[in-house]
Amino acid sequence: MTRAGMVLIERLLALRRRKNQEEVAGRAAEVIAHVLFDVGVDRFLNGSMLLDRQFRLRFYAVLPPASDDMLAAIALCELAEAQHMRSCMADVAFDAEVVACHTQGLADGLMRELLACSAELRALPERRIGGVFAFR
Repeated sequence: MTRAGMVLIERLLALRRRKNQEEVAGRAAEVIAHVLFDVGVDRFLNGSMLLDRQFRLRFYAVLPPASDDMLAAIALCELAEAQHMRSCMADVAFDAEVVACHTQGLADGLMRELLACSAELRALPERRIGGVFAFR
């Protein structure tokens, strides 16, 4: 295969690997549910979520120091959705149904704050439709 052919294939594959806001939001919901079961509600809501340059979300028990790899860091206790979740979960058993009920709202609040803090995240396409990205 020629060099031009290889470059063309690399560009086509790179387009498919490009992240979008919808994928980051979906991953946020997955991370929230997973970490809630690992560390519990109180420790989770007292922690922070970090978005790195590869648009990966990470949970930290404490707010990490700023670094060049960090696009945004959000203290979960500052989210209105986190406060709502804490008050609702105080009187109920901690189970998958209760977590699922609150996970999407918390992920939406987290994405709202991440988008407000990160120009790089706002620059990503909103979602992928087939092989084409849709922008606002």
